[in-house]
Amino acid sequence: MAALGLLPMTGVADDPLRVQPHWVPQAQFAGFYLAQERGEYAAAGLDVEILPHGPDHPAPRALASGEADIALLYLVQALELREAGVEVVNVAQLLHESSLVMVSLAEHGIRTPEDLDGRRVARWDSFRGQPEALFRSHDVEPEIVDQGATMTALRTGAVEAATATLYNEMVELYLAGHDPDELETISLEEHGVGLAEDGVYVLASTLEERPEAVEAFVRASLRGWQQAFDDPEAAVDAVMQRVRAQGEPSNRAHQHLMLEALRPLYLDDTGRLPAPVLDPEDYLMAHTLMRETGILSREPAEHERFHRPVIDAPPE
Repeated sequence: MAALGLLPMTGVADDPLRVQPHWVPQAQFAGFYLAQERGEYAAAGLDVEILPHGPDHPAPRALASGEADIALLYLVQALELREAGVEVVNVAQLLHESSLVMVSLAEHGIRTPEDLDGRRVARWDSFRGQPEALFRSHDVEPEIVDQGATMTALRTGAVEAATATLYNEMVELYLAGHDPDELETISLEEHGVGLAEDGVYVLASTLEERPEAVEAFVRASLRGWQQAFDDPEAAVDAVMQRVRAQGEPSNRAHQHLMLEALRPLYLDDTGRLPAPVLDPEDYLMAHTLMRETGILSREPAEHERFHRPVIDAPPE
């Protein structure tokens, strides 16, 4: 699909664009924070409001209810919204591979998916699709408990394995004093159930009514992300401003490490952002896995209806 035409730098949005990230303030959203701090949105003629975010502000609900105009979602979350009859569309795919792993203390001897059978395992209910696909594909039945916002359950022995992202919870474990050789990880990507993660989503009606504003937002956000990796000190400054404002229990070292862990997930071999497009095969694989786990039941929408990229080439 061809990208929309080039936009004037002012006047593309008469109303604010309300943006809902899907977790607490952290470096996972650094590019958006920096785009706002450096005036990229304002220069594009946008009034962008980044809404309060965290477990009390679920992004799927905010987008479906109209409380947000734009949301950052995992692909599996967007597919669940579609299943529920909410016509969400992906306008830019940011993370093309999965960062999720199942992590355990080495002393538990969990090295393969089969080792999870019968074990007490924590996972987030809102991101249950990929772990469930892993369990099903390896015919294992762990005892599932809901995972909180920290890795305390794993560290205290309340569970034998937990879900983690490479850029957040794994960093938390290292900062808590766990050496890499004290931990075992099972990569969902390496076991065939790694699905695309953070993408930019809007309602189809929003894209039809405000296409210039949506495109301007994506372009300005991508500039913010490239700047975040080019100038990590400024990016962490922007992150910490939000962390402190919301009273999150984090620190600068954690956010620096998180941003560096995100770098290989975002950038290509040249250190630049690739085209923010969702591969059709990745889309169909996600839908197939979610149907096999019973999370989805409907036939998938055509890729061209679900993914309508406002930019289909690497950003300038």
